[in-house]
Formats: sequence, C-alpha cells, structure tokens
Amino acid sequence: MNFIHLVKNAYPLDSCNKLIEFFENNISHAKPGGAGKKVLNDLEITLEINDYESHYNLGRTLLNSINEFKNEHPLVDKYISPWTLNRYCQLMKYEPNNYYDVIHCENDGQPQNLNRVFAWMIYLNSISEGGGTEFIYQNFLTTPIAGDLYIWPAHWTHFHRGVNAPYETKYIITGWIDYV
Repeated sequence: MNFIHLVKNAYPLDSCNKLIEFFENNISHAKPGGAGKKVLNDLEITLEINDYESHYNLGRTLLNSINEFKNEHPLVDKYISPWTLNRYCQLMKYEPNNYYDVIHCENDGQPQNLNRVFAWMIYLNSISEGGGTEFIYQNFLTTPIAGDLYIWPAHWTHFHRGVNAPYETKYIITGWIDYV
C-alpha cells in the first residue's frame, strides 16, 4: 500500500475547464510560486475555499474525496490529532518544459508547513506526454488526467517532484489538509 489515494473523475471536466478559464481571465493576479527561497517556474493564484460551492464546487469535491480517503484509511481519523481542510489552495499553471523538479515533501519542518498532515492535487487538464508527479519511495508516477484527484501524506515518506510536460501547458490545483 503506497497511501497515495486516487479519486478518478473527482472534479467534473466542466469545472476543470471553468477553473482554467478563471486562471486565464485573472492572469494579471498570478505570480511565480515559491518553495522556501526558491522561486518556481510556474504561475500561481491563491484561492480560498469558503464553502462547498466555492470555485465550481471544489469544496464539495474535496469533502467527498476526503471522506472517501477516511473510509479507506479509518485509523487516520481515529488515532492522530484532529485535522481539517486548509481553506487556501494554489491554482497553478506550468508552460511546456516548466515543472517543479526538486524532490520535496509538503511538511518539511519549516514553520509554515508544520501543521500539514496530507496534501491534495487535482489535474485540471490531461497531458499526453509527461506532466505527472513522481513519488520517489513509492516508485509511483501519477497520470495527469483532468478531474483526477490525489491525496497523500505530507511527510518525508512521500517525497515527490513534478515531471516535465515538454509539449503541453499543465494546470493543477493543490492544497493541504492540516492539523486543527
């Protein structure tokens, strides 16, 4: 068991397309992302999930997917401190040949990351070559299919990095599940 939970078609294709359109219509608000002191070669817009309907039902999609995750792994809801969805997330765009190739984890001991217990990501568009996420210890490579959602542990056991998409633009939305 690799503890990388996939929910196929979690986010409807129409919602994926609307979020991509939202990004492009708000490109003036996008900025390069960062990881510590490293500036990433992407563009990001921070979004806030206020309710189930936020961002074309993103909140509902995440709630349903997290509940499915808890059903598959019931001990994480019983034997660790209470946790909840972080209401902030990153809508991201990578142009062809731009990707985050640094091996990292979502809870790396930095003060701003200490509450992270799980991470999640939704592919907003399908990529035909490359564009996935490689999980190092699990020897697992995601397939970027629009609407597919992944949840995984935020710690060192799930080091990962992006994979180059040489010919296509990649859109994702990603965020975290934090200890309360």
